[in-house]
Amino acid sequence: MTRDIKAMLDRVVHEVFKEDFAIVNQSSDEPARSPSVQVSSRSHEDRQAVIRVDPVWVEGFIPELNVQTALLIDDGEEEDDDELEAYREAELMKLCRVMRAYLQGGGHVTTRRRLFGRGNTFVLKIEVDGFEWRLGQNYWAGPKPI
Repeated sequence: MTRDIKAMLDRVVHEVFKEDFAIVNQSSDEPARSPSVQVSSRSHEDRQAVIRVDPVWVEGFIPELNVQTALLIDDGEEEDDDELEAYREAELMKLCRVMRAYLQGGGHVTTRRRLFGRGNTFVLKIEVDGFEWRLGQNYWAGPKPI
C-alpha cells in the first residue's frame, strides 16, 4: 500500500506543481516512514512546503512559519478500497492547491503572542477554490466555505 501511496503522491504533486517549483523527494525506503515531498517556489525562494501522505492522514507543513494542516482520510470504517483511494487522491489534490497558493505568495499571516513562554505563534489564513483554510502550530481549520 505504501508504494501505491507514494506513486499517487508523486503523480498529484507533479500535476499541481509545474515548472515554477522545485520538488525534492523526502521519502525513504523505511516502511515506518510515510511518503513525503518538499516543494519550494522558484519565484518566492523563502517559501517551502512539506506534503506527507500516509494511510490515515494527508498533511501539509510550512517550515518557515511552523504551521500545518491535516485531513483525515481513513476513519477505520470498512469501505471500498477504490473509493477510499479516489477520496485520498481528491483530498491530496486540495491540500496541494493550498500549498501551491501559499508558495505563489498567497495567504495572510497573523501573529499572536504565546500564552506561555516567549515569542510569537503564527496563523496562516489562505483562500483556495472558495474555501478558507487556517494553518496553525497546534491547531488547524479547513476547508471552510467562504
